[in-house]
Amino acid sequence: MDLNPLDDAAAQYVEAHRLEEHLSTAVDVALQRKSDNPLEVIVEHLQKVIAGGAPSAGEKRQKTAPSKSGARSNPLALEIHVKARSQENPDYPARAAVSDEEVRWSAPLEGYSPPDWTHQVVHANARDAATGHKWADPADVSAMKEELEGRTTFATGNGDEATFKEALEFDELGRPLNPVGRTGLAGRGLLGKWGSNHAADPIVTRFHPVSGKLQVVAIQRKDTKQWAIPGGMVDPGEAVSVTVKREFTEEAGAIEDEAERAQFEADTAALFDHGGVQVYRGYVDDPRATDHAWMETTAFHFHCSTELGSRIPLKAGDDAGQVMWLDVSMANPIYRDLYGAHRAMIDEALFGMWSRGELDADITHRSKAVAEPEVPPAE
Repeated sequence: MDLNPLDDAAAQYVEAHRLEEHLSTAVDVALQRKSDNPLEVIVEHLQKVIAGGAPSAGEKRQKTAPSKSGARSNPLALEIHVKARSQENPDYPARAAVSDEEVRWSAPLEGYSPPDWTHQVVHANARDAATGHKWADPADVSAMKEELEGRTTFATGNGDEATFKEALEFDELGRPLNPVGRTGLAGRGLLGKWGSNHAADPIVTRFHPVSGKLQVVAIQRKDTKQWAIPGGMVDPGEAVSVTVKREFTEEAGAIEDEAERAQFEADTAALFDHGGVQVYRGYVDDPRATDHAWMETTAFHFHCSTELGSRIPLKAGDDAGQVMWLDVSMANPIYRDLYGAHRAMIDEALFGMWSRGELDADITHRSKAVAEPEVPPAE
């Protein structure tokens, strides 16, 4: 049967009680533990949430005003440290053990003294280094107090912009503290900036022209070999809308044939230049995160018509090992284990389509009640 659009009262109820957040968090915990009894793990986590012991949301998040960014607040529990306490990145040293109950800074953890590690490539590219590309902060934060306090973060719980001074705490050395809590590792890891490292992620979807299944463009990362949505760092002074188009083109459109390349550029322009739907802006759970450096992203959803989706050729760029149209299904292990918080962000895009009645009841196929959007013809 077709799914009717979620009515306003139901949508408000889901958001008011943060049902998506708590349930998705519980599923993520079960996936991380790979338990033979996932329902038991889910129930255990929800009991901790009820008791106030699980880090599904911080106190500051609960005090924030309604979002002015255009994205819904509290989407799909993006703020639990599952990935950020993991060893998914092979370059990282072993992290100090931090339990679910000990993630938040407000929770006591006697003797917490995590390894302090910043990759050499970060130091080599510091802006005060004699060589390198200058994309990283200096190692010494003592002279950066005023600069850091004035930097921007979206880790406010509702995606709105704030300065570090307004929204964050600092440690005794002047380093910004991760707004979600402990990760088991100090320093910056592979991240160049103290505090927020800003990225942009384009979520590009289509319905398969034959099966009708919902699919998303996914690339295989070269560093961890995990599948992910295309995306990358926002360059200084760059508009996020420019970043999402650039990253998609670089990571999924490395086409050598001139005619195919021209068609790809025309199709992506038709897709991106009309603007996407912002589905999330804020902190993301990422395996590169540390106690003093973390990822924040702005995610946009761009949905292709069947015609446009079937025309766009995909070929991996320098930053990607492979690229493909990936079936959106928890039965698909690649989708289930997507990098970082990417599955949660895709799920947030799905919620938008679902609530508008654009997906069938299984939320993986086009709703028969929705007409196909018009697209420019191929040249």
